[in-house]
Amino acid sequence: MKSVFEYLSTRRQSTDAKLSSQTVTDLISHRVPLTWKPSNVPLGTIDKVFASKWLDDRRVICGTKCNQLVVIDVVTKERVFIPMLEGSPHATPQMVSAGVHDIALNQSQTMLASNGENPNHLAVYKLPTFDPVCVGEGHSDWVFATEWIDDRLLATGSRDGTISIWNTYGGEPAYTSNKLVGTTNGKEKAKIMPAYVSPKTTLTGTVEADRIRDLAYNSNTGNLAALSPHSLVHVWDIASGKQLSSFPLPFYYENVCLALEKDRSLYAIGSQSHVSLVDLRSYKMVKNIRTYDPGAGVRSVSFQDVLLTIGTGHGSVVFYDLVANGFLVTDTKDDLTLKSGKGWLRLDNTLYEYFTETEVDCFSNAIYTHCYDPTGTKLFTAGGPLALVLYGNYAAVWE
Repeated sequence: MKSVFEYLSTRRQSTDAKLSSQTVTDLISHRVPLTWKPSNVPLGTIDKVFASKWLDDRRVICGTKCNQLVVIDVVTKERVFIPMLEGSPHATPQMVSAGVHDIALNQSQTMLASNGENPNHLAVYKLPTFDPVCVGEGHSDWVFATEWIDDRLLATGSRDGTISIWNTYGGEPAYTSNKLVGTTNGKEKAKIMPAYVSPKTTLTGTVEADRIRDLAYNSNTGNLAALSPHSLVHVWDIASGKQLSSFPLPFYYENVCLALEKDRSLYAIGSQSHVSLVDLRSYKMVKNIRTYDPGAGVRSVSFQDVLLTIGTGHGSVVFYDLVANGFLVTDTKDDLTLKSGKGWLRLDNTLYEYFTETEVDCFSNAIYTHCYDPTGTKLFTAGGPLALVLYGNYAAVWE
């Protein structure tokens, strides 16, 4: 069977070194996971980590189900909580919080986007200080995905079925409050307030009442792909605002994560049992990869050169080699699998109402999020219990 790598090489008909041979980076990315050992990262009593991004070579920022942003130093294990940005006084309050489902850094690493105190809102911070930049108000339901278009424009996808494009005003807060808060070296310090903004535009097409679960922007083509949990991918041209395509996926259940390998225009979509690889030039299905723990679903996917990393609902992390057309194996030829640890689980009446003590001891923590450090030699994995009624967390660094 032709490998994904061979398919892409044939499609491109190119002598590009990225396709015609394995680079040094490719070789490193294949060997490094074989030597990794986990270092558990204690998170206290927060509930489930849904999103994560490396800020530098030792700090990771995480978004949680209990609607918190926390920066973790993976060396000292120190945790710093970032204040969630509140909406404007006239904003409609959201009664139920869904937590932080996505975190995105712009290309220059000068701004970070997530959701606000109200999960219907976009929140943008300035890096490295985490000063507030703006709060975007316009969605009527939870924001599930954020994706930067360039250094000042970004897109959000919501459970309300809309995709909005926002302008961050070049990364500067719109105004500083006259209200004085605290002192610094005996001098009064003004509180920096965010701008409250509305969408620059809202993309329209055949999404109708479909929810948006994830987004991926291809800067090489100017196309934005939006994943629906109802087994559809919608594609827009950002420059014109026109929808280019809306095509079905082969697996209907739990399509919740989307990753892009933009140099090859290849997308990976995780479902309940498979990762589907799609050529976004032809919208052709390249391959369907049946995963470990198929009943628990694929919860996170990413590309690292020609290595596809997959996190599952039962706590497995596996690596699919696009060149060899198979899962990465150990030196003993067994499939290489990283397994999540026990993490922390809140023991309460709800827990034992639904599960026995034996079942509790057997719980695995879902890998809701994973991300490679800037060097590609360390992997942060995080999540928590898969069951909705369970409250807990897990995080580790593999190096």
